[in-house]
Amino acid sequence: MDNNFMAVAEVEAIAPGRFIKVEAGGVRCLIAQVEGRFYAVEDNCSHEDYPLSYGCLDGDRIKCSLHGSRFRLSDGAPLDAPADTPIRTFRVRVAEGQVWIDPTQAAD
Repeated sequence: MDNNFMAVAEVEAIAPGRFIKVEAGGVRCLIAQVEGRFYAVEDNCSHEDYPLSYGCLDGDRIKCSLHGSRFRLSDGAPLDAPADTPIRTFRVRVAEGQVWIDPTQAAD
């Protein structure tokens, strides 16, 4: 694993269909588990400076509770107005019972 990955949570701490808030390398992130896959996205709506952690998961999307915009967890793409700019996503790896993210590089 390259040097930029940081362990941020135990796998067991993130139930399927749920997310947790973490901070890695000074970046506020959400780590979500959907259908056995883990995703990491920034905890900030691109439409308005508002935490996405106040929202909820909608399948493989996160919904902002302020204006209802949803973002795809895999690539951060906005799916609903008023948001029209993607949110940042981060590379995720699971190893040794831990979820690791690289807060310096976008997901593939």
